[in-house]
Amino acid sequence: MHRKQRGRCGICGKKLRSKRYKAFAVDHDHKTGRIRGLLCAKCNTALGLLDDDIERLERAAKWIKV
Repeated sequence: MHRKQRGRCGICGKKLRSKRYKAFAVDHDHKTGRIRGLLCAKCNTALGLLDDDIERLERAAKWIKV
């Protein structure tokens, strides 16, 4: 996964460091368990706080654009 994503977060593109402990998170769908890819801690936390809810994420994006 790290190589496939070229060492970068799947959302923001930040460079991930594979040698540091907890430098990246293996993101997964909490309903199905399917692994989606690697994320930096900030992007992984953001998805978690929004409960992986696409509608909440879309409303948050609209909110930022105001």
